[in-house]
Amino acid sequence: MPIKPPGSDFDLGGCITSAGYSWCEILGKCIRLWETACQYPTNCLTWNDGCNTCSLVEGETGIELGACSEMYCLTRSMPYCMVPSPTAPEVGIEPWLKDPMPPVVNPFLGDGH
Repeated sequence: MPIKPPGSDFDLGGCITSAGYSWCEILGKCIRLWETACQYPTNCLTWNDGCNTCSLVEGETGIELGACSEMYCLTRSMPYCMVPSPTAPEVGIEPWLKDPMPPVVNPFLGDGH
């Protein structure tokens, strides 16, 4: 059996197992389990797995998938949180979700001064 050079042992997800990486289907990327948990974020109400949109609900073992759309996708994009919970911190929230409407300025009064 030939000797493999270090870093050439990939799993089915394309992760280098000798470096401690394993594929996380939920996050859609290679992670080290001691650095990042492979679970749904607790501050998210609606999750997109890269193809389908799902609600997240509190289950027996933590956050689990609720109802999901069941589309067939030829390619998958990166999973992401579509709707953060109202109590979620604003770190990592897309700018267009923070303030959807710009301030209204009356053209006759200017900025009110």
